[in-house]
Amino acid sequence: MTGLVTLQPLTFAPPPASPPKFHLLAGEPRLAFLVDGSRLFEIDPTFYGDLASGDPDAGRSLLEVAGIAPIPADPAERLSPPTSLSLNIAQACNLTCSYCYADEGRFGGRAELMSEEVAFAAVDRLLAGARGKSVTVGFIGGEPLLNRPVLHATVAYACDRARERRQPVRFSITTNATLVNASDIELFRRHAFGISVSLDGSEAVNDANRRAHDGTSAWAAAVERLTPLLDDPGGVKLAARSTVTHANLRILERIDALSAVGFAEIGVAPVRTSPMPGLALRENDWPRLLAEFVRAGDAEFGRVSQGLPLRFSNLATALKQIHHGSARRLPCGAGANYLSVSTSGEYFACHRTIGDARFRMGASESDGARERFLSARDVDRQPLCSSCWARYLCGGGCHAEVVASGRSGCDYIRGWLEYCLRFYDRLIRIHPDFFEHPAQSMVATL
Repeated sequence: MTGLVTLQPLTFAPPPASPPKFHLLAGEPRLAFLVDGSRLFEIDPTFYGDLASGDPDAGRSLLEVAGIAPIPADPAERLSPPTSLSLNIAQACNLTCSYCYADEGRFGGRAELMSEEVAFAAVDRLLAGARGKSVTVGFIGGEPLLNRPVLHATVAYACDRARERRQPVRFSITTNATLVNASDIELFRRHAFGISVSLDGSEAVNDANRRAHDGTSAWAAAVERLTPLLDDPGGVKLAARSTVTHANLRILERIDALSAVGFAEIGVAPVRTSPMPGLALRENDWPRLLAEFVRAGDAEFGRVSQGLPLRFSNLATALKQIHHGSARRLPCGAGANYLSVSTSGEYFACHRTIGDARFRMGASESDGARERFLSARDVDRQPLCSSCWARYLCGGGCHAEVVASGRSGCDYIRGWLEYCLRFYDRLIRIHPDFFEHPAQSMVATL
């Protein structure tokens, strides 16, 4: 059996004061990661010592000898009109989750449902601004299925308007799945929805933090409602998203439990801020979380070496970024190609920032709100990020989380990305064509 990919012992330390050109993987004298363009190279081991010395001439010489051309950080047309929009059609929820950042979808206000008028106007603005490009309309909350009539009507409206414009349109939804019915499943299949289901793992793990108001099992309800899609997804892209708290950092067990139910793709996200004390991760949790990620990654490598697909989407996404050479200056599309709309029709940088004036994106493309926001969040303008070797793989971290809790967990992120670089090197040696088969590599975009 092919050996597992394991991390060398990490020494957590702040990044150097000046932006590094290379990152050398400890114990791997044949590998050098070029920060510019996020590219991994196999090098002559004799170069390793020169690069490790920090001599800038050594770095320049390596680039010249290898004929490696610089790749500028991705300027991506960030001020082009968005091509993706999430509609918070229900700022309300039928569950009470202990770690919910959105106050059961109310975002500190009262429970509200979006009207057809607001939803249709947002779709019109999205299609018009995208000027013929493919667009994605997402539905989120709260729990969007609490506003089922507007969800179904908006899909029909978007399809009609997109057809008139000869413009492709796709759909996604983030849901707890406890309210899914047969008409929803028919809609999801007919339009090949991307579905992100909020489930934390086994029934016991999930229901410890994700509770139904009537005391019944949220896990059991979700799995029962989803069974037709889990058995026969059709064109639907179905993924589970698990939230990790201080109380339970186990990762592999979550992946195994959700995989056993029928999910082919599972992602996890740590709690950085929480309304309930004790659930957010603490500083001494990050090394433990990294160890859990590595344990899950090692299990995935064992699967891949046997010809099985990846399940762990955090790993799959990082590998895809490495393979394609990420040069991103932002962590996501928030405020750039993606915006989120509140029930009242206001635009915000993303669905996590509804109601927060710091993330309000203005009523028109000409008021400069997006430009100011993106300029301020550029990874090269962040004091701690600009000198980090992983900055163009990371992009600077979730805007909402950074504003709320600072840059906790940066060593964990660097450790995880270094692990992914090692994983990638080993992976392409046993499966050189791995990324030529999307179904096998399992990197989904919802």
